[in-house]
Parts: sequence; C-alpha cells; structure tokens
Amino acid sequence: MAELKLDVEPKQFKTILVGVDESEQGYHALSNAIHQAREDDAQLIIATILEMGDLSTISALHLDFIKEKRQELENNLAKYRDYALSKGLKNVKVVFDDGIKAGEILNDEIAPQVGADLIVVGAHSHEGFFESIGSQAAYIARNAKISVLIVKD
Repeated sequence: MAELKLDVEPKQFKTILVGVDESEQGYHALSNAIHQAREDDAQLIIATILEMGDLSTISALHLDFIKEKRQELENNLAKYRDYALSKGLKNVKVVFDDGIKAGEILNDEIAPQVGADLIVVGAHSHEGFFESIGSQAAYIARNAKISVLIVKD
C-alpha cells in the first residue's frame, strides 16, 4: 500500500469570486466567501449577473424595466460590498454583468478577468427546487479551471 502524504498545507486563496443572485443560497455563498477571504487575507470580488433568460419576454422588451432591475442589482452590490467591509475585509470589489447564463459568465468571463483562484456560489437559487445542485453551479463545478466552493444552506 502506498504511503499517505498528509503533511500538506491548505491552499491560501488570493482572489475569491463570489456570485450573489438575490437568493438565500446567494447570501450563504456571500457569507462563506467573506469568511474565506478573511481567513486567507484575500481580495473579494462580489459579482451579480442580470440573467436575461430569467426575464419574461414582455419584461425583456421594456427598457425601463431592465434599467430598474439593473439599478436594483447595482444598489444591492453596494450593500454587499459595505457588508463585507463591515466584517473586516479590506479589499472588496464588485462586478455587475448581464447575459443568458450566470454560471458561464462567472466562470468563463469574470473569473479569468479578475484572476480569481476560488469561485463561491450557492447550490441553487430557485426556491422550491429539488434538493440538488442547480444547473449554473453544476456548470461551474464541471468547467472551472480553479477551485470551486458550492454552498448549501
């Protein structure tokens, strides 16, 4: 039997990207990302994605609705940033983006742009869904080239 090599140091993350989506699972992801960033003295990037696929066809056609939703999400990002700073973090940035699939945007676009070495997301965002990993979290877990933490409440 091979010798176990258990004397390894845990990874110390430098840039943690957390996706927050206005759900309880998203808030749990934020809380865990703040904890890990504090533990590792890492930069925290808080991202929110306006998923256009979540909008009804009628809502998506109304520019005023999209502007209001965008403003609401950007206001919440500022609150998340202030919350993270109040928890003792010193290096917190926010990113807003929009598109069809949040998981693809977080993993394929934002993570490389910010140099993230850990992505933190909630397991799923829609209340009432079956107890499993949602499609966006699963996409990130399958396709990420960096470490991923999927948070369940």
